[in-house]
Amino acid sequence: MLRKDFLWGGAVTAHQSEGGYIEGGKVPAVCDLTPTGEFSDFKAGIDAYHRYEEDFDLFKEMGFNAYRFSIDWSRMMSNENTYNEAGFEFYDKFIDALIERGMEPIPTLYHFEMPIFLHEKYNGFYSRRVVDIFVELCKKIIDRYGHKVKYWIIFNEQNGILQKGPKMFFGSICPEDINAQLFDNQIMHNTLIAHSIINEYIHLQGGKVMGMATIVQSYPETCHPLDTLESMKAQSEAYVFLDVFARGHYNSYYYANMKNEGMMPEILEGDLGILKRGITDYLAISYYMSTISHYGEESLTNVNDVVIKKNPYLEMSKFGWTVDPIGLRITLRQLYDRYEMPIYIVENGFGYDDQIDENGEIIDDYRIDYMSKHITEMREAVREGVDCRGYLAWGPVDILSSRAQMKKRYGFIYVNRDNDDLKDMRRIKKKSFAWFKKVIETNGEQL
Repeated sequence: MLRKDFLWGGAVTAHQSEGGYIEGGKVPAVCDLTPTGEFSDFKAGIDAYHRYEEDFDLFKEMGFNAYRFSIDWSRMMSNENTYNEAGFEFYDKFIDALIERGMEPIPTLYHFEMPIFLHEKYNGFYSRRVVDIFVELCKKIIDRYGHKVKYWIIFNEQNGILQKGPKMFFGSICPEDINAQLFDNQIMHNTLIAHSIINEYIHLQGGKVMGMATIVQSYPETCHPLDTLESMKAQSEAYVFLDVFARGHYNSYYYANMKNEGMMPEILEGDLGILKRGITDYLAISYYMSTISHYGEESLTNVNDVVIKKNPYLEMSKFGWTVDPIGLRITLRQLYDRYEMPIYIVENGFGYDDQIDENGEIIDDYRIDYMSKHITEMREAVREGVDCRGYLAWGPVDILSSRAQMKKRYGFIYVNRDNDDLKDMRRIKKKSFAWFKKVIETNGEQL
């Protein structure tokens, strides 16, 4: 049922996995400012900076043919005007190690790892100067690795810009004298300009681009028409980005809304023409959960972590996220109906506080259950006509969460460390390791 060249694999970020905090010329990044202090920090990660080949060998054993990772901006630039050759050399070896093991490297060019000095001097992507700096860096990265890399993702979950909450992941803090929505819209516009310029450059070098958004499926809480409108509004925050990826322009609803509410960002002469160069080859999504929408209420916030409204028809995970496999199928159908572009699922998975039992094993049946149901619904969407071409599990080896928490584990491979104690970071296969290996061997037929 699935394509013979279907991509199976995993996805991580540099800052949640690598460690090597001040090695090889790396400088502090804006993601280092986001942990609350409640858990840990990103300084050690899971030591992938030194142990990535060990992890890649395990991924090869599972049968991965693709691996998504981020190229850490703070490892690539020492200051505003200086590139760090040691960082480029690290990713040379990293990418080569993937290719040697039969995995397609899928780099994400921005995954919340902007050097702090660009936040401090320019307020991150709120500034067009940072757009220019990022574009020039990406051109150098593409020139360096373009002959090895076929697929690129430019921004991770770019529509997260419009979620309520701080924007430090994009290196920006809203000044007190600026409306928060106008501020968000400016970052949105600036990053879409960056996306479009880089997208065109990748295409000139013969590469392919996946335009990525995170999708939280939103259902009306009741059959009241206003709840349906609220649900549509919630979805529009993803569509505004996906429409640029698929059509090269803002959708009429969001553009009119910005204009009507006086929230139009500064759009320079020629910018709308630049967006026309933003059409990607594929769409890529992260999907974990759904929410419900009620008129006049926020259905989704992202202050320190994603907070959603409870759906009485669905179970919730330990961390308060709905478990909604059918929501993935609905999402795939909606996106394919709207855009008719191939779709890759580049993040999906189940976070849990896994424990080693008295036999030294990790029996994560809950993860197998979650993922098998989601893959089943993905297959149903394909049967119904959706062109879905890949499934990448988030955190295939345990990594720190976005809040630097080690208790929220996603992996098929356990890493022996916790929030406070790095221990030996030994890798241990969980029960789901053999399960996912069989899924890949059968191209999703045996779940």
